[in-house]
Order: sequence, then C-alpha cells, then structure tokens
Amino acid sequence: MKVIFDIAPVVASRPRVTRWSTFFPKKYTQFKEDMTELTKDITFVPTDKLIYAQITFYVAIPKSWSKKKKAAKDGKFCDNNADIDNYCKAILDSLEGVYFENDKQVAMIRAMKYYSVTPRIEYIQTELDNE
Repeated sequence: MKVIFDIAPVVASRPRVTRWSTFFPKKYTQFKEDMTELTKDITFVPTDKLIYAQITFYVAIPKSWSKKKKAAKDGKFCDNNADIDNYCKAILDSLEGVYFENDKQVAMIRAMKYYSVTPRIEYIQTELDNE
C-alpha cells in the first residue's frame, strides 16, 4: 500500500516543560493536526501484524536560497540538521490508529530524505509474515 501525503515533513520534537504545563512546540502540534485532517476519511482497518515501513521525505527547500542553489539541490539528498529518525517518529505517531494499531509494530523501516520544491511524504507499508 502506497500513500502520498501532501504535507511538508516536520521533525518530532521533545515536549517543553514549564512550571505550569507540558506542551509540544507549535510546528509539531500543527503537523499532527494537519495529518489528522488528511487521514480522517481513510477507511482502512488498522493492521495488528508486524510491518515494514518505507518512508520518503521530500523536505522543502529553504526560501532564503538562491534560484541557482534551489535548482541544484532539488531532488538531491537532504543534508539539513534534522535527524531522519525524528522525521520518522513524527509520521509514525501520526499514522498510529490509521494504518496500524501501535508504532511498536514497525519491525523494519527504510527512510530517505530529499530536497524538493513540492514537499510531501511518501509512505509504503508492507505486512511482514511472522512465521
């Protein structure tokens, strides 16, 4: 099963703790809300089997870059400071309860990140035979 989410990838961040409350940063909270909106109409029955997830992140090219640099980096591997495992955590947390019951079911993962003028996330899920 292959799904393309037309949303800019965002890294999962740690919760911020204050004297009065604990909260997640606005960018990550907005990403989770947007993913909920994108997946609300999906009628897929979440699997309870182990899965292999293939995730490709197409990260937005920074607006501050020159046109020449944007053209050179489009479609190339992304070398920003964000860790790929944090991108994975954000999308897997958002898809929990939609395509699988719990993200602990992910037994194998393959993730890549590229720069792109059209940011999106491509997600492919394959059930693993546990025999």
